[in-house]
Amino acid sequence: MFKRFVPEQEGFFKLFQETTDCLVDAADNFYLMFHNLPAVQKHADLISHYEEQADLLTHNTFNLLHKTFITPFDRHDIHNLASGLDDILDLINRCAQRFPFYEFSSLPQELMTLSELTLQACKYIKQAIYLLHSLQKSDNIITYCNNIDKLESEAHKVVIVGEKKLFLDENDFKSFIKLKETYAKTKLVINRCQDVANMIKGIVLEYS
Repeated sequence: MFKRFVPEQEGFFKLFQETTDCLVDAADNFYLMFHNLPAVQKHADLISHYEEQADLLTHNTFNLLHKTFITPFDRHDIHNLASGLDDILDLINRCAQRFPFYEFSSLPQELMTLSELTLQACKYIKQAIYLLHSLQKSDNIITYCNNIDKLESEAHKVVIVGEKKLFLDENDFKSFIKLKETYAKTKLVINRCQDVANMIKGIVLEYS
């Protein structure tokens, strides 16, 4: 179990948990946006709101790190984990803000699947983070992180299939560019989830 010498240390875990609450809320709206194209602006606005909340939480995490002498685990790991979580939200938001002016009338099934994998990866991160304050359930944390690895492998296969269909079937140049970019940006979100999962695994293996 992580050592706690000062009350402020508990604040790190609370800030990480609140950040993953924002992450899952954003990912849920990301999923809904793919499945409810007439309402993309509503979901894009909500995602922007959650991203702004997460930015504030990340800022608070860095402030707490600056003023806390004894931290629950390595200061570098705390900084990287906070930055990694914030990066995922930033990537979701960047992709979401393009949807209103892309004006998609429909999306390939492969992109719909990627949105589902993105949401599930974010849920696994939240579950792992909520257990991070105690290493008594380190096996569960590692399982959630390994599940993200599996999702990333599945997402890679989905992108290959989707992009192959895109090259073979899409003749409209603008549609091609918009869909190709959406594949790339959505897969990047899942890649970043895997990066954060690896950070979490590293922390657990170091301190368990």
